[in-house]
Amino acid sequence: MLRRRMLQAGIAIGVLAASVFGSGSAANASPASFVAKAVHAGGAGAVAVQATGGLAWYSRSVTVTSLRVYVKAGECGKISVFGSQGNTVVDAKGWDRCGTGTWETIGNVTLDGSAVSGGITDVTIYVRDLDHQIVGYADCYRVNSSCYTGQY
Repeated sequence: MLRRRMLQAGIAIGVLAASVFGSGSAANASPASFVAKAVHAGGAGAVAVQATGGLAWYSRSVTVTSLRVYVKAGECGKISVFGSQGNTVVDAKGWDRCGTGTWETIGNVTLDGSAVSGGITDVTIYVRDLDHQIVGYADCYRVNSSCYTGQY
């Protein structure tokens, strides 16, 4: 009898804890990672430039986390990160790299949107193959928790 009551109490506590702590808030549903790449031959060839990382969204700012960049050996590329609200760029960072065919870690990059009411709502990561003028991108939106990728 005592064992059964302890089991029931344990189950009740577990259910209560799961209901309180079990799911994240809506802000945590924002996109958490991205891959942007520029690929030769219209997307069918070798990767020329690629960037990967995560996104940590805050009330007005965004941190691109663990940004890593690959540039094909013998080629040069440009990596650009833009934090925007609608069509207005709020903050931007950029890097030029010539490749050795290995991954380079840039690290965490903060885009500051504190000067704008509502802050940064969109992040766009561009990677450009400077030798062949191929641009890959990842457009990430806080509101619908998604990133869209492509190249031109």
